[in-house]
Amino acid sequence: MLQNRISSLLRRNEPVLVIVLAIAVVVFGWIDPRFLTAGNFVSIAQQSAVIALIAFAMTAVIIARGIDISVGSTLAFSGVAAGLVYAATGSAAATLLTAILAGSVIGLLNGVLIGFAGISPFIATLATMAFARGLSLSLSGASSIAIDNPIVLYAGRESLGPIPAAIIVAAVCLLAWWFVLARTVYGRWIYAVGGNADAARASMVPVGLVRISVYLIAGATAGLGAILTIGRLGSAQPLAGTGLEFTAITAAIVGGTKLSGGQGSIWGTAIGALLLGVINTGLSFLQVPQIVIYYITGALILVAVLASQPESITAFVKSGRRKSQATKAAPPQNGAAKAPAGRRIELRALGKSFPGVKALDGVSFAISSGEVVALAGENGAGKSTLVKCISGVYRPDEGDIAIDGRLVDFHAPSDAEGISVIHQHFSLSPDLTVAENLFVGREPHTRLGLLDRGRMRREAAAIMRELSLDIDIDAELRTLSVGRQQMVEIARAVLSDAWLFIMDEPTSALSNRERDHLYELIAKLRQRGAGILYISHKMEEIFSQCDRVVVLRDGKFIGERQTRLTNEAEIVSMMVGRDLGDIFPYLKADIREKAVEVLDASNGKLLKSASLCVHRGEIVAIAGLMGSGRSEVLRLIAGLETLHGGSIEIFGKGQSGGDIKAANRAGIVYIPEDRHLEGFVGTMSIRDNLSLAWIRGNSRFGLLSPRRISRLAGELIASLGVRPAQPDKRTIELSGGNQQKVVIGKWLATKPQIILLDEPTRGVDVGAKSELHHLIAELKRQGAAILMVSSELPEVLGVADRIIVMREGRSVGELGRGASEEDVMALAFSETIQPPNINPNDAQSAPQHVA
Repeated sequence: MLQNRISSLLRRNEPVLVIVLAIAVVVFGWIDPRFLTAGNFVSIAQQSAVIALIAFAMTAVIIARGIDISVGSTLAFSGVAAGLVYAATGSAAATLLTAILAGSVIGLLNGVLIGFAGISPFIATLATMAFARGLSLSLSGASSIAIDNPIVLYAGRESLGPIPAAIIVAAVCLLAWWFVLARTVYGRWIYAVGGNADAARASMVPVGLVRISVYLIAGATAGLGAILTIGRLGSAQPLAGTGLEFTAITAAIVGGTKLSGGQGSIWGTAIGALLLGVINTGLSFLQVPQIVIYYITGALILVAVLASQPESITAFVKSGRRKSQATKAAPPQNGAAKAPAGRRIELRALGKSFPGVKALDGVSFAISSGEVVALAGENGAGKSTLVKCISGVYRPDEGDIAIDGRLVDFHAPSDAEGISVIHQHFSLSPDLTVAENLFVGREPHTRLGLLDRGRMRREAAAIMRELSLDIDIDAELRTLSVGRQQMVEIARAVLSDAWLFIMDEPTSALSNRERDHLYELIAKLRQRGAGILYISHKMEEIFSQCDRVVVLRDGKFIGERQTRLTNEAEIVSMMVGRDLGDIFPYLKADIREKAVEVLDASNGKLLKSASLCVHRGEIVAIAGLMGSGRSEVLRLIAGLETLHGGSIEIFGKGQSGGDIKAANRAGIVYIPEDRHLEGFVGTMSIRDNLSLAWIRGNSRFGLLSPRRISRLAGELIASLGVRPAQPDKRTIELSGGNQQKVVIGKWLATKPQIILLDEPTRGVDVGAKSELHHLIAELKRQGAAILMVSSELPEVLGVADRIIVMREGRSVGELGRGASEEDVMALAFSETIQPPNINPNDAQSAPQHVA
């Protein structure tokens, strides 16, 4: 227990920095005892005060995924502006106020350029850095402006007892920033914007205003820094603050703030600023040249960044090892060679452990060329770890991998020759053509060493013909649909002579037509002698495409079955270790008043004319092909898009769309299709994600109540069955099903009456699907009106009271409970339009469709 606590403490940045700071003080004191005098420590703290002051605001900017390299110039401009006002008026109050206002003006300009105009933070602040420095030099005539008023100079040079006033100012700002970031709604918004701006926006966070405000505060803080600088120097200097922005950024990074946004600690920044002061002063005591101090500071930044990203060090070491061991790969042969027949990979008692968890434990099975084997298991069962072991990303701790009876030991993915992983998120380059993507990393060359584009195009065309893919090899990849991009990735693997294909949820983002084309391609790969390990949460795919199914649970091999000799219930039971019953349960509930009515609604783009109604106590599902306008209907009702035609009524009151806050006040919540994009903020904890939308209307004067938030999170975690039940765990570390529960829980906290679900079970395992749908059924029983979009017809047919079918941006018909997949697809492909039935009681009796 004590060891775990110490380990947890050392994983935090602040304790490590304190240890480094103490070591630095001891070393410098041992070398020169004068370093340990009280006067020197006060001097270090006073020198660090302005740096810390600016670094605190810089931390907030970086947490919000920004950067501000204009703060040094802003400080100089603020000082010059204050000096000119003092020279003109002699007023201390006007001088101090001018310094703050001048900094605020530059900060506001940054905020508007970044938050409203959408300009890159680096480019925007680079421009204002030059602008502010130019103003400083021109307004001052490139000369200092003397200021002798004791009130203006007080903060920079006087003391309260033994403590300099500058240190007190910095300490007050430290406490203020800690309070804002840790105890206010605004602080939570800063973290949310930096962690995932799209999810924050969908959670009703005013993203643009938050970005503007952090830059405004950074500018005002630079004005406060100008006051301290004037006090220390006795004048306003047009070149003051030179290099300050980089020192402030260094303090924030050393303190643990991530440049990627969403993470940072104001206490870490304070210690980082103090550490920089100690190192600079200590090196000065040793009479180290300034250029060496720069080198040491730069090295300190690199060490701090690498220490916060240990995976980068690991990847670098592996890369070096791979380069030392790798041999030059042979260039691709003319045409696509057939995969050798009779290949076989065997996993023998494979095991892999990580700190605190055994991800794989004695997994054994084999895959031969010419067969398709499904890998099934809940999220967290060990499937991803197993794939990484097979493909060389991880080295197993136990057991062996044998290919064609010969033991292999993969140190890196490049060692796993003949094995290709087709991920959900492709590894292709959108700006390159199809042919260029096929040869990335193994480009053929002419005898003169030039790129052989003719050969690339010939071989690309040959592989497309062989796989019967009608894809333009000269088209840029970004112009292709997701499904066709996936076909290109498979063609690329075939061209590299892969014989084992690992397909991870390959149909998760495909339309039905693209899915059918993928199935045809799988059949062709099988005929070529390829083996396929197929990972899917969709049972119909496992039984239609696979010869065998291997089941993992909690990292262990549970068993394997021939798909023709088993059934869905047995596989599900093996996966979850219990009987789930019906995965898509239907609960009949009392239908109440009309909650949503949409008539001929359009968004001026893809959605042309949609009509439907939803009552409390029912689930209405929208079905149709991808691109038919299904999700657009939900986004229109949720206020994420603007209504261009038709009407939307919520409980009898008209809604104009385009206002997510108004929609939420009307009782509407939207669970997005892509939970990673708009659903949750990965860098935030489960607790903070669950309360993100709730805090807006449940925080008095914008102050957070940690006790109420913890109670809310605990109740939601328990009722939703979020696992692990650890409120402080980062949401990105959860399985897909538990992430989806967090997204749903975030909106359930707001007590909604209308729930819009867009692909609610996409990418989650069968056990999580069952849990989510039992939760949805319970919400229906409690009287919620639920409108759902799903690409899984078994899901639609299983849970819906009524089905609205859409095609090409229009609602083309309505089906009652008891409809079949054929009924849905007949409407989805039909050119005959049947107006939806507005009365749900009539619609439940029998299927209705156009014959």
